[in-house]
Parts: sequence; C-alpha cells; structure tokens
Amino acid sequence: MAENEEGSEPLPAAAMGQLLREASAHYEAGRLRAALELCRRVLAHASRADVLSFAGMIAAQLGELEEAIGYYRRALLLKPEFVEAQYNLGLALERAGQNAAAVEAYRAALALRPALVPAWHNLGSVLLALGRPEEAVAAYGRALALKAGPESARSLGLALERLGRLEDAIEAFRQALALRPGWPTASSNLANALFARHEMAEALATCERWLAAEPGSIEAWALKALALNELGERERAAAIYDFARLVQVEDVAAPAGFPGIAEFNAALVRHVEAHPTLAVPPADHPTYHHPALEITAELFAEPLGPMAAFEALVRAAIGHYLASVPAEPPHPFLAHFPKRWRLTSWATRLSGWGHLVPHVHYDGYLGGVYYPLLPQLVAREDEGQAGWFELGRPPEEFHLKAEPLIRRIQPKEGRLLLFPGYMYHATVPFKSAERRISIAFDLVALP
Repeated sequence: MAENEEGSEPLPAAAMGQLLREASAHYEAGRLRAALELCRRVLAHASRADVLSFAGMIAAQLGELEEAIGYYRRALLLKPEFVEAQYNLGLALERAGQNAAAVEAYRAALALRPALVPAWHNLGSVLLALGRPEEAVAAYGRALALKAGPESARSLGLALERLGRLEDAIEAFRQALALRPGWPTASSNLANALFARHEMAEALATCERWLAAEPGSIEAWALKALALNELGERERAAAIYDFARLVQVEDVAAPAGFPGIAEFNAALVRHVEAHPTLAVPPADHPTYHHPALEITAELFAEPLGPMAAFEALVRAAIGHYLASVPAEPPHPFLAHFPKRWRLTSWATRLSGWGHLVPHVHYDGYLGGVYYPLLPQLVAREDEGQAGWFELGRPPEEFHLKAEPLIRRIQPKEGRLLLFPGYMYHATVPFKSAERRISIAFDLVALP
C-alpha cells in the first residue's frame, strides 16, 4: 500500500492499480481530462513520483502549465534522480515563458544524463531566447556532437547569426540541409544568410533546390527573382515577375446593396476607423512600424458589416483573375496555384505622411489591395508618384546593387489590385494633410 498524503485515507493497492489502468486507457484514447482526473484521485490518497510525472505530462498537453510544473516539482522532491520528470519540467517551464527557470531544469536533467540530446538542444533554445547566443552555440554544439540532427544544426546557425558569425552560420545551415535535403525552413535561413554576404550565385542555387522541394514557396520565388536580377539575368527575373500578365488592376462596381462606389467606400472607411484593433504596430515590428501608420487585425471576422460585401467582391475578382490570366507561356506561379485556400484581410491607415517599406507576405500566394480613401495628391501623375503602389523593389537591408525591376500603379478610390505574393511591394512616400486607407488581403493556401 502506497504512502498516503496528509489527511487522506490510504488507497488499497488493487484499487490504485485499477484507477491507473483506467487513466492510461483514457489517455491512449485521447480523453486527457478524464485521465488527469483519475490521476488526481490517486494523488489525493498517495504521493507517487510516477503518477505525479504522468499527471504533469497530461496537464502540459492540456495547456495547464502551472499545474504541470507543480506536479513535476513534487515528483522530483520524491525522486530527485527522476531525469524524465526533470526534462519535462524544463519543457513546461519553457512553454510557460519561464526561460531562466527552464535553463536550470535542463541543466539539472543533463547533470543526471549528460548524453540527453533533446535537453542540450532545448537548453540552446532557451539560452538564445534569453539573449545568450554564445552559451546557445555551446549547447547546440554539444547536441550535434552527440547526434547530428538537422534541427540542432539549423538552430546553431541562428545562434551564430546572432553573434554576427555569418560564414559559420552558413556552414551550419548547409549541414542542416545535408541532414534534411530540401527542408524549406533551413533553405530560407541559408538563402537569407547568403544574401547578407552577397553570395548571389549560391543563393540562387539554394532557391532552385528549395523550389524543387517546395514548388509553391512564395519566399523562394521572391529571393530567386532578386538573385537573378543581381546576377545580371534580368530577362529570367522579368519572366518570373511578368508584370503585364500576372498583375491585374480593376476599377470595381459597387456591390449589391450600395447605391454607388462612393457609398460603399464610405461604409468601408467607417468600418475600418471604428475597428477596435486599429493601432500603431509596435516599435520592433520589422515591416509595419511607422508613427503615422495604423493597422487592424483580421477584418474577415464578425462583425463583418460592409466587409461581407467586400469579401464577395474579392472572391469574384480572384475568379476573374484565374479565368482571364493567359495560361501561355507556362508560368510556375499559375502551375502551382493552390486548389484549396482561404482569405485573410486587414486595413492600414496612413495619416498625413509616411509609406510602407518593401515587404512580402510569405503565407499569401496571391496578394491584393483595395483603396476606399486616398489623398488628392495621389491623383497627380507627376514624376514623384507620391502615394503610388510599387511592385518589385527589394528591401534596403539586402543592399542589392542592380537596378530593380519595378512596376508602379496609381491607386484610385474603388480600385482593386491583384498580384503574385512573391512580388515585394511598397507605398511610395508621400506627405498630405489627408488620410490614406487601404484594405489588403491575401489568398492563403490550405493543405
């Protein structure tokens, strides 16, 4: 008979065994809450390290992280050498965002079992999250020395990048891809590191191998086009962009229920400006932070208001796009167009001045933007083209030297644009006393 907890009646061994068998059966069948409740019943009568660890695992899977942490700590008080509970404590602490405590838990697990590869890898991850990249490099190095794994090699590359050791980071990313050929995540890391060192020939080769494994990768096509242009292969880059064929501009008619396009646009403007999520993005946002820029969260969500009509309009425009874009000559963007997809949308408001820097939405296969409100200066057709929409210009941080292949499009109220997601896009800077509101949307591929 197990030792009972203070104030509880002892539970016969046979009854305890039956409860634990039932808990295991519930767990195997995916009934996690029922399994956890049976563990609690056992623990009300007896403190057992194995049951505490099992309860901790179930609670963690249910997202009850503080409860899981408590169970693991109790298990370790009973059995300090319980390495599995020590490691799982580290996992729960890491998931709970308690990274400093997770470091100690992983180190304690490694003191018990120095060859525990996942603990070395996870120790590296929390050290990197804590801003301690040199220690992370050492931890990932120990993981790789024990067992060469692609995840540890890639993570080592990220830590080396953080230290500014780009050449070493590239070697780590290459190792990750040697261990897992075609891995899109590591391919992205390698290609971007090669861009940073301006090693364009290898960056292009990396993108081509990446596309062989993931033909619909928006990021791979975006980087491949830039690399080709930088290498002087402008015709091949221009064939990827194919601005004339793959970019569509449509001045839409008012949807049913609205007297005219002006009334529809006014309804959209009211909806956007009253949206509770409209706010300036945080200062550390890599793309969207600008003091004059506000952005909303998802707009295809209740209450939809005029966005219901807007979504129908967008779906019709996408249908027209797919039916009208010439299929010849063959183009990989059209060949790999998703069969199943969903839409996502958000709005931006620029007040008085500003711009959007060149960027790509890597999860959007087809991108688009609609203009319900524009400053009067956008209607001008002078050389500055202030406030116009621009496709093709790369981000400044790539430090590319070749003249970019670009297309500029004049926004108009009621105008909708569609373009491949791999085209970097931006807003030409402008200054005006008036607001500029645009509603962006992406077609996102589904599995």
